[in-house]
Amino acid sequence: MGGKIQFMKFDNINKILIIRNDGIGDLLNSTPAISALRKSYNKAKITVMAKYPCDEILFMNPDVDNILVYTARSLIERIQFLCKINRENYDMVVVLQNSSFCNFIASISCAKYRIGSKGKRFSFALTHKMKKEYSKGQRHEIQRNLDLVEIVGAYTDNLNLVFQLSEEERNWSSDYLRKNGIEENDKIIGIHPGGSSFDKLWPVKNFALVADSLVAKYNARILIFNGPQENDLMEKINGLIQSQYVNISGVSLRQFADILQKCSLFICNDSGPMHIAAALRVPTVAIFGPTDYIRWKPHNDKAVVVRLDTDCWPCSAHKCNKDYECIKALSVEKVLDAAVSILD
Repeated sequence: MGGKIQFMKFDNINKILIIRNDGIGDLLNSTPAISALRKSYNKAKITVMAKYPCDEILFMNPDVDNILVYTARSLIERIQFLCKINRENYDMVVVLQNSSFCNFIASISCAKYRIGSKGKRFSFALTHKMKKEYSKGQRHEIQRNLDLVEIVGAYTDNLNLVFQLSEEERNWSSDYLRKNGIEENDKIIGIHPGGSSFDKLWPVKNFALVADSLVAKYNARILIFNGPQENDLMEKINGLIQSQYVNISGVSLRQFADILQKCSLFICNDSGPMHIAAALRVPTVAIFGPTDYIRWKPHNDKAVVVRLDTDCWPCSAHKCNKDYECIKALSVEKVLDAAVSILD
């Protein structure tokens, strides 16, 4: 119990539960590991537990048979959810999110094989643990997930993210853009100034300056993507940007992705949308501050990471004693140069 076993494939695996109950980027960077499990256990029914609205990432994923959406808020709802997992009689549970709660879910499942990482609470309930520890700046999240599923003999050399859009969805975005005065042969530049935490945010005024410069140089059409809780950012950028733009808000995650894949360039902070762009191979300028860019950079050969190389990196981002200089001092010129290198 608890020992690491590499390249051991188990027999009689009919039902697998994969747990990834966190953000968009986390789930997308797990899709190669999910593909590896599908390849090795091709007769098993694979269920992925994800939270709303991240579960939309998995729609049309050929490696996933069922999506278990976690929406429980009250104690009673959580108990009902755990009872449902216990009743499913999974043969194997793979915990790709290293968290105490996810380990607890694995223990409740009573699956014969429970695979995860050591360190968090309830990891004692895992039957097979990955003991490998990573330092910051050492290994991409995709590879970390693949290291974990190797424990049960799942391996792939295909590191591409899996995110598929239907033809109907693609037609929807064309109509949406046309209604906003944008044709598909226009040079469309998408900008998302938001992110999951304050330490990842490049100053909004800089995004406005970049947008105005690209409109002047390329006669580009600008789309500003506005997430559900980012209205304050939109108010700020609206007072700073001089060029005309289309505000993309109130759309679903998949509708956002559908519009995004029409862009000639996407400029963003380290965020979930950055990873969606990577999955869709949209040319991207990804702005990084104190985040571990080696672990979280977009897996996309059409992406350029822009950051300041400081002597305090890698760091503990949320405890910065330099007032997040690495993200605040990143110049407009450096981001513009990256954008021009892609567009030219």
